[in-house]
Amino acid sequence: MPRPPLELETWGKIRRTTVDGKPTAIANYRGSDGRTRPMQRQGKTPAEAERNLIKALKQQLAPASDDLSPDSTVEQLAEKWIDSKGKLAEGSLRIYGKAIQNHIKPGLGSVRLKEVTVPRLDRFITAVTKASGPGTATTAHVVLRGMFALASRHGAVKPNPMVDVPAPEKPKRRGRAAAPDADVIRGIRTRFEMWDAGTEPREEGDRRRRQPRASDLLDSTDMIIGSGVRTGELLALQWDVLDLTAQVVTIRRTIAQDRDEKFFVQEFTKSDAGYRELELPDPIVEMLLRRRVASFSEFVFPSAVGTFRHPNNYRTVWRAALRDTPFAGVTPKSFRKTVATVIRNELGIAAAKDQLGHEDEKTTKAHYADEVHRGPAAGPVLAKLLS
Repeated sequence: MPRPPLELETWGKIRRTTVDGKPTAIANYRGSDGRTRPMQRQGKTPAEAERNLIKALKQQLAPASDDLSPDSTVEQLAEKWIDSKGKLAEGSLRIYGKAIQNHIKPGLGSVRLKEVTVPRLDRFITAVTKASGPGTATTAHVVLRGMFALASRHGAVKPNPMVDVPAPEKPKRRGRAAAPDADVIRGIRTRFEMWDAGTEPREEGDRRRRQPRASDLLDSTDMIIGSGVRTGELLALQWDVLDLTAQVVTIRRTIAQDRDEKFFVQEFTKSDAGYRELELPDPIVEMLLRRRVASFSEFVFPSAVGTFRHPNNYRTVWRAALRDTPFAGVTPKSFRKTVATVIRNELGIAAAKDQLGHEDEKTTKAHYADEVHRGPAAGPVLAKLLS
């Protein structure tokens, strides 16, 4: 029966001998490629020769400096994982980086991978949920799953412990605000028209000079209503993606934040589904033609100096315009819900998903398209109870 091979990345029995009159230690080792090779080292004494050989074998079989091993720490794993995600959007990298910096490193950073267990990780996710909420804990869970998948591929953990760590439970849905109806839309559009013109009602005694604002709230809101675009997509719109003759717009950019939380124009959308061509209604085309004639910037809805408008600034002006009105609390996202609901009712949920740029219909159903579950046509049956 043949002798079984050495295990990968190990060596066999060390033999002491003499070569050219010098004490020598010899051993066979099996590398990561599966091949078995001899190695020898010499020294002033047989013991020194053996020590020199063992040192050389460890260096030969040790993982490369950029590889992960069971002795690597969770912090080292986190750094290697985030470096491997270079193709992710900057916004995603920023979110994942914050989860690592604010939660994973403080909670697990110095733990070695060989010390990581399912119970330890489960306790960590539970602690993050209690301290920061299920949303933050879910992000940490996603990051840890990716990190330990990488560690598993490197052979640093066996098996991947995150496979058995459940994701945080989502809080029970308490219902969401209804999408603005036609009356609310008319009311907000009227308010924004007055706000842009500087003619909105003011408190008695307010004698500040009235003058038009460069807020463009009415036109930009109409663009959201007429297309269902996200705020970042709206503010990244440039004239080169508009074909006003064909009445279509191609959504292929968005405003994003990098890892330093600085805004920039990202030359691709939030997801693959976000890259889409949308048909524009006649009133929106007329509004865009008017803006094109007066345009002074490559952006369709620019800042006062012609650069892209920051989403935070846009939302601040939006809230200011609706403050102390019945419409306070309505957001640009609210109008995306209206768009989704109207298209779902007329064309189906798949069309609503495509219009909003979602990857999955579940997202559209769960967060955007209002749906009231109707009971059966039980009126005549229940009427018998009243007869």
